[in-house]
Amino acid sequence: MSKVPYLAPNFITVGAMACGLGAMLLAHRGDYVAAAWLLLFSTFLDRADGFVARRLQATSSFGVQMDSFADFFNFGVVPPFLVLTALSSTPGLPFGSGSGLAWALLAAGLWLAAAAVRLARFNVLSDAEITDKTIFHGVPTTLAAGLLVNWFLVCLKYGGPDNPLAAPDRFAEGRLFGDLQLGPEVWGAFPWAMIVGALLMVSNLRNKKFGALRARWANLVVAALSLVAMAFLVMRVYPEFMVLLPSTWLAIWLVWGQIGPEYRGQPKPPLFPVGDE
Repeated sequence: MSKVPYLAPNFITVGAMACGLGAMLLAHRGDYVAAAWLLLFSTFLDRADGFVARRLQATSSFGVQMDSFADFFNFGVVPPFLVLTALSSTPGLPFGSGSGLAWALLAAGLWLAAAAVRLARFNVLSDAEITDKTIFHGVPTTLAAGLLVNWFLVCLKYGGPDNPLAAPDRFAEGRLFGDLQLGPEVWGAFPWAMIVGALLMVSNLRNKKFGALRARWANLVVAALSLVAMAFLVMRVYPEFMVLLPSTWLAIWLVWGQIGPEYRGQPKPPLFPVGDE
């Protein structure tokens, strides 16, 4: 059997990792806008490798492991590195030293650990332990990282004149949020966002997969909005539009996935699948 079809999805996975590496370099150089866009593009490639593998009938255990390693690097390592670097390197923010730096380091470290735990956990779960294939248990690393970095980009765009980390001049397109201006205090939310994101990644909270709704028309609306967001990603415009759909989706399903009558009785996989569980 030819192994050529298996190369394509794995090359895409390697390309996603290259985007993550490039994002780290850009963040190190202080170009946080370009770093965030490049990292968001890696989330697109993360979806693309699975799509290509299924279309070519080239799924494999090797590809699963490659994808898992790429996810840990791109969505477990690079996002906290980007946020931590930006917060701790910007004069005027309280994260450059002392307790502020320790707080940001703690939040970034928890994100890193949570991503590793989540990916290891689902690498060893059997199909029998995941009964409903239309839902996630806990927030996927891709979604968590995409939201963190996308909101980071929105805050860069809408930073006001007194915001030392603002970069509104790097966005030539219009402003869907109008004259909104965010002060420097907005960056104080990001350590908390990393901690909440870490807890959501390792949780067992149920949330629906994109495109898995029962109503066909609803799936078509989600698909259309997602295609528009992908087009904006390629053009590197309107991050505020891109962030609305996944943020709204997650907010709804983190509630409905727990209280909806069709979900309440569903068994959950073990949080730590070790030993004799």
